[in-house]
Amino acid sequence: MPTKITGVDGDESFRETTTKACELAAGGFTPETEVITAAGPVAVSDLSVGDLVYTLDVTTQLAKLKPLTAIEQAVYDDELVALETRYCDLHVHPDHRLICRTKGQDDLEIRAARNLDAFEQYKLPNEWRTVPGEQLEEVDITDYLDDYEMCAATDVHGNTVRRKLPDGCEPTRRQSHFGYFFDPETFERYRSEIKAIATELTIHAGPNSWRRPYRFDGDDFVEFLGWFVTEGSVTDSTTSDTIRIKIAQQDPDRRPVIRALLERMGILGTANDQGFEFSSKIFGRLVRLLCGTGSHDKRLPPLVWRLAPGQQRLLYETLLAGDADDEGRYYTTSDQLAAQLCRLHVELGLKPRWSVQRDTWRVYGKDMNNGFRSSRNVQYTPYQGDLYRLTVADYPSVLAGRNGVFQWTGVSGVA
Repeated sequence: MPTKITGVDGDESFRETTTKACELAAGGFTPETEVITAAGPVAVSDLSVGDLVYTLDVTTQLAKLKPLTAIEQAVYDDELVALETRYCDLHVHPDHRLICRTKGQDDLEIRAARNLDAFEQYKLPNEWRTVPGEQLEEVDITDYLDDYEMCAATDVHGNTVRRKLPDGCEPTRRQSHFGYFFDPETFERYRSEIKAIATELTIHAGPNSWRRPYRFDGDDFVEFLGWFVTEGSVTDSTTSDTIRIKIAQQDPDRRPVIRALLERMGILGTANDQGFEFSSKIFGRLVRLLCGTGSHDKRLPPLVWRLAPGQQRLLYETLLAGDADDEGRYYTTSDQLAAQLCRLHVELGLKPRWSVQRDTWRVYGKDMNNGFRSSRNVQYTPYQGDLYRLTVADYPSVLAGRNGVFQWTGVSGVA
């Protein structure tokens, strides 16, 4: 039986499975089995060495992203163990390592799939924790932009201002009504000195552009991103040199929440029974950079994965308030957003599920204490084809499954 072995350095070699077969790790997944990675669910047949996958330490119940260190692809012609419930769908080699506990057992254990008939009732891993990120206290949008103009309003005479600014801190221009204007390079270099002479600092794209705040409370910014991802859009104005940002909302119970948020942030524009709109080239560029433009390319920004749990939860609940049904199923036409939501569920301690119908993804997460019965949910099924054996750094399990259903299950090797 020929087996292809891909090592951590990416090299491939072929060998015949003879007496050396014992060198191969046990078990294996079918090709269509998906594993939750840093990019969302990925079929095992599409994984590469070095990909970061969510793994679970069975003892501490700590879930972390760990790299795949090896992938072994082997031809198999025999029976597989099929573990199928409403919340679990795995077809694995009989020697594959599964993680479960019996009904009266406190601790999880690793058990070969072929031995699941030893007891009738089993519980699956249902609780875990992730490494928490840090609380985002404040957001400065100049951290994400490099094309803007900063306006420093002052209440002192111009000569006094110039004496307080160091050599080299030259404004790009001055407007008697608004104050001094600085380009990004100057503002970054002399930020503290410019703040010291300013009664107010605002940001805009240049002359004749709306001036807006540039610093925001962390919770407010996270909530704003949530509303934009789920209900927002950006369009270039056809009548003026600006970008229009819209947040649609027809629900009369939710509009006051969005209005209050935009007021706190100082970016409330016009409002009606369809939603909210304001104009800003700066914010248009910002949300396009962080979250995408249209419904098909919406995404979560990278900062989400560094947030404290409470702010991740705030983002998630905002998303649900926009585009989820009463059961908590979130709907999106964006492939990337659907995949990222699966990852966000893991960060929040929820088991993700996803499906697609007519180009629309339905994604939801469940916090449940589920298990299975060996007599009802475990059976053998014939199989002929490839199996994939994964080796992961440090931890013995991944979050995997078929048909959009995921459970923590063992891998073939730990490096």
